[in-house]
Amino acid sequence: MALMVQVRRSRRGVATMEAVLLMIVFTSVALMFSNRATERGFMRDIVQGPWSPIRGMIEDGVWQRHNASKTAHPNNFSRRQSTQPP
Repeated sequence: MALMVQVRRSRRGVATMEAVLLMIVFTSVALMFSNRATERGFMRDIVQGPWSPIRGMIEDGVWQRHNASKTAHPNNFSRRQSTQPP
């Protein structure tokens, strides 16, 4: 009887150790992918890539990147109409 209790406890211990080791492995893999994504700029490209044309639309009213849209802003056009009535 004492042998069966000892075997059950040892099986529980083995299962606990396996769970801890699996958590360590999964955490290590997740940190590795996170560090590589940070180094290569994957998240930066995902966030900044679509934001640049949206920023150009917000600032200048043109669907272009915010760097190139400054010249297309309506205030940069030369106006050829009179403000005085005829």
